[in-house]
Amino acid sequence: MTGQFPQYSDYVPVQGTPAQPRPMRVPPLQAVHPSLGLPVTFEERERAERFLADAYADGRLNEFEFDGRMEQVLQAQTRKDLNQAFYGLVDVPSTSKALGLHPAYRPTLVRQGGDSSAGRAAAAAAHFLPFVSWIFGPLGVNLVATPGSYVKREAAKAFNFQFVSTLFFVFAMIANGFADGGFTWLLGLAWVAWLALTIIGGVKAAQGEDWTNPVRKVARWEILKEK
Repeated sequence: MTGQFPQYSDYVPVQGTPAQPRPMRVPPLQAVHPSLGLPVTFEERERAERFLADAYADGRLNEFEFDGRMEQVLQAQTRKDLNQAFYGLVDVPSTSKALGLHPAYRPTLVRQGGDSSAGRAAAAAAHFLPFVSWIFGPLGVNLVATPGSYVKREAAKAFNFQFVSTLFFVFAMIANGFADGGFTWLLGLAWVAWLALTIIGGVKAAQGEDWTNPVRKVARWEILKEK
């Protein structure tokens, strides 16, 4: 699939004035993946907005570039339209190249500067801290993180998952006591699932991925806001 899609790193912004966002020079697609004609879903548009907000917060975009790209996201009707808001801002993952998938569905932000790397490291730490500090680790990270940042959202995700898991373990142990140990096997499975999901959450955060814990899809209420 090499050469089928343009390399996003080739993007060079055109100079503009403060009163007008700089237009983006978009290289033409040499081939079009069939799914690019599908309409943009609410989840895809919301995810694209969060990625642009992260890029702006990390200094990858100035105010005028951010406004121009955000307008493209809001006006996008198809996935092809949505992709154009990410030219020059995302890397094309090797897996996407191999499968022939267009990268802007879940773009990976270009790693630039120490701030973005430190941000992903702090987000990953928020997920791993429960191993040594229970819910207080991610809570502390969330309290000191910049409002609206990737770190603050990931710390909120980690805290909410750990809180829900704690409630489940408490009720499960009470039920196991009343059942004279009849639910010990369930507690064992729950512990393995908690361990795996905690590790996965930390790994995904280190990669800069906006991953949703499957437990949070069932328990949708939030103590800390994840957006």
